[in-house]
Amino acid sequence: MGKTPQQQEALFKDFPANMYGAVVMRGKIDGKPANVYINPTSEPDPHVHTVVGKYAYGFNLDGKGAASPSGFEDPETHEQGVNNQLFRALGCFISERGTATTRPTYPAIQWDMTRDQQPAWLIEISGMTDPMNSDNVTVSIYPATGPITRNAAGDPQADMTFRADPNPRVQNVVHGRIKDGVLTTDRFEFHMLQDPFGVTEYRFKDAKLRFQMNPDGSIKGMLGGYTPWKPIYVSLAVGGSVNELNTSIYMPGVYYELRRFADAYPDPTTGQNMYISAGYRIEAIPAFIVHPSDTKVSDAIDAAPKLASR
Repeated sequence: MGKTPQQQEALFKDFPANMYGAVVMRGKIDGKPANVYINPTSEPDPHVHTVVGKYAYGFNLDGKGAASPSGFEDPETHEQGVNNQLFRALGCFISERGTATTRPTYPAIQWDMTRDQQPAWLIEISGMTDPMNSDNVTVSIYPATGPITRNAAGDPQADMTFRADPNPRVQNVVHGRIKDGVLTTDRFEFHMLQDPFGVTEYRFKDAKLRFQMNPDGSIKGMLGGYTPWKPIYVSLAVGGSVNELNTSIYMPGVYYELRRFADAYPDPTTGQNMYISAGYRIEAIPAFIVHPSDTKVSDAIDAAPKLASR
């Protein structure tokens, strides 16, 4: 910020009470202080560490496979050329990184804090002749009209009944197939509302799903595709210096890396890619759905997405 040692000492005299304003306004536009969260490029690119490892969850979206210079290997399926640049950009922040069995700290908090108010997400799989092998199934994902109910452990209670929300804006339907207990789908466009505390809405182009069908009716799997990167930055930066300090995430660095690693759907004027490849973990439990158009109660699944890439 160009502060002299004496100015730095004065700022730290009443640390941290008098630091928040200085941290927020540490950017410079035309030589004047600027809010660095609203204007992340008002600070030079800090070149935060990014992922250089071999493995990431997701899908080979661009079709290049092992020939993709930025591709990963999925540690579960061993698919080559997995496109998950969101993980490459954010995976070195511990609070953004999860595993196959653990949820990433900050995204998990964002999701958990909102799901007592936001409508539950429902996944309905129809057309199954055999839950282990079915060549022609339909996967529908849409919200319920109300939230989940928690059990004594604080997790979503299984086998609850939900009323489906018929809002056409958030109806996602795609063809799929089940082989040896693994459901995979064709590509489709995915759109679902969440909450401004997290990511306000999820949008994916060229989306794909992969679910492991479990004997108890639960499923675990992946949602992958290309998603706009700017809403992801906003979901982190909207908390300003509080988020930056509490999560140890350097916000301007996140902006620069998301922009750098964005790998699809360029802006026709600037050429800047506006979407970034990503992989999200989905965990789901058995539930029932009541459709508003009839009195049918369908086997369904209440789903909560977890960021497998982070």
